[in-house]
Amino acid sequence: MIQNEHQYKVTQTKLRELEQASIDLDINERNLSARLLQAEKKGIQVLVDRLKLEIIDYDNLKQQRTPIQIGSIEDLAIGLIKARIAMGMTQKELAAKIGVQEQQIQRYEDNKYASASLARLTEIARALEIIFANPVEFQMGLSR
Repeated sequence: MIQNEHQYKVTQTKLRELEQASIDLDINERNLSARLLQAEKKGIQVLVDRLKLEIIDYDNLKQQRTPIQIGSIEDLAIGLIKARIAMGMTQKELAAKIGVQEQQIQRYEDNKYASASLARLTEIARALEIIFANPVEFQMGLSR
């Protein structure tokens, strides 16, 4: 998942490089066998498709065309990252809003907030103006 403008630009560059590599394979200067050539082209195409989807996802978030749903506690980290992007807020701006260094937000997002305390997650959710519309429901006695 692309999390910031730097990663966005790097991903776009990598996409162009892979597309050029695919074109270069068409020239087939290395005289690869048809089977090997096809395998390399397929491998490149898989990566190209994946990068294109990541770019589209990031663009859609930035343009607020993607609904963000947090259906479980496991979805919370990605939801926070997506909410920040959709708000047009940089990692640096979020960091300033909660009083930490930008690198701390980068670390949180890189490890999907695994090292963040519940208090910090709450603070970040408030800074991102996230409203939890539905209450959490517990189902008791299911594991017995």
